Amino acid sequence: MSEGFPYGDIVILALIAGFILLRLRSVLGQKTGNENPDFFRPKQDDSPNNPNAKPTKPDVIIQLVEKTLKPRSSAEQEHDPYALKLEGTPFFQAITEIKALDPLFNVTAFVDGAKMAFEMVFDAFVKGDKQTLSMLLSEEIYADFAHNIDELAKQENKMETTLLAVNPKRIVSVVLDKNIARITVEFESEQVTVERGKNGEIISGDPSDVQHVVDEWLFERDVTSKNPNWKIIET
Repeated sequence: MSEGFPYGDIVILALIAGFILLRLRSVLGQKTGNENPDFFRPKQDDSPNNPNAKPTKPDVIIQLVEKTLKPRSSAEQEHDPYALKLEGTPFFQAITEIKALDPLFNVTAFVDGAKMAFEMVFDAFVKGDKQTLSMLLSEEIYADFAHNIDELAKQENKMETTLLAVNPKRIVSVVLDKNIARITVEFESEQVTVERGKNGEIISGDPSDVQHVVDEWLFERDVTSKNPNWKIIET
């Protein structure tokens, strides 16, 4: 036998690693659209036409999660206070239909994830972080943001906007078109904007002048897909 780990030890280590992955997945949640980073994970192209696509094979970990964590997931889905608040609204039926297609969909968790997405987009735009923006935005919206970043970079004076707070005030609309869900969220935020010169001096604006801004962002996702991403398609 060659030096290193015996075969039996390798098998045991593999089983331990698999158990740890299952526990992490149970703690972090699944494709609910909340603070789980899966809400923002770039989609991988596994289509047959993609030369870099990996061979399709059964996902053993997902199968194990569905079996071992089903009671916990069911309990989590029952605790969806935001969904209860939407009863009686014109789009509650669409919420029900989305849950039927994706039993793990949780409105409360989605709203939490939408708030995080707002903060991430705002921060990425201010920093000129195009990579993060491309992960969160549709191709059309990303092109607009990237163009604005390039234009601002050419200016001698810099606009500096600080996000003080953001609140996802309410869900404005929910539409389910076949498998495509589109949810519009209204955000209220507090922002401060000043214009600074090349030496950092304030040209215009007041750091103590807090502006209250209202935005509506539209999120979209194929709720039958294993890909948990929601994309922002309108801001």
